Amino acid sequence: MKINQVAPETTFFEGDSRGIIIFHAYTGSPNDVRSLGRSLNNQGYSVLLPLFAGHGTTRPEDILATGPALWQKDLERSVRVMIDHGCSQLAVFGLSLGGIFAMKALETYPELIIGGGPLCSPIVPESKTNIVPSFKFFAKKLIEESGANDLEKRQRLSDIELSLTEQLSEIKEFTTLVFDQLATVTQPTLLVQAGKDQMIDPQDVYLMEKALVNSLTQVKWYPESGHVITIGPARQQLQTDVLTYLNGLPWK
Repeated sequence: MKINQVAPETTFFEGDSRGIIIFHAYTGSPNDVRSLGRSLNNQGYSVLLPLFAGHGTTRPEDILATGPALWQKDLERSVRVMIDHGCSQLAVFGLSLGGIFAMKALETYPELIIGGGPLCSPIVPESKTNIVPSFKFFAKKLIEESGANDLEKRQRLSDIELSLTEQLSEIKEFTTLVFDQLATVTQPTLLVQAGKDQMIDPQDVYLMEKALVNSLTQVKWYPESGHVITIGPARQQLQTDVLTYLNGLPWK
């Protein structure tokens, strides 16, 4: 198997002309979805695991310096990369935040992208999440690991809290736009949700299903998994279910 690096930490696994893009989670990296990507590549699919701008560094501020507009450009760039690699049809998935962009891709490229879906994604804009405490924990850990003194630590965390509020507002606005366009999705979709998800309300997957009025939806529920389902106890079952779904798409 030939493996090509197309950007720092963005990985392309070469396969046939059937292309799969899998976006990672907020504060995460392609490592979140690498095992899923490898499993699909082992079955012949070409797989791209993009790195969202600002992610994959040791500074939480780098994420907050970016946002949905740049991540949308990452989506568009990823589609071009797959076309350049000879992929004539695509399916797009995403974990958590990545799932919002997967659905955006389905809305934007209805002829090129023939399927896909979100994995444990906060796509219902008004729903409550635990993203704020999760990001603060993530930021505190990285700052402590950087060796910052107490004064610097307090100042950085204070600045991060302000920037986080602004960015989450931007993400919510973007999410609302995506959610409001779900009725335009006509491709079959796979909606994956973990029953023990503590980041988002697991029941939101059914609100998303209801909004996808013109899509043939499949909901896959994993009762024992947590939010990062791609590395959880059901990861092998998830890989099997995603592969079964993909094999049922109308690839040419």
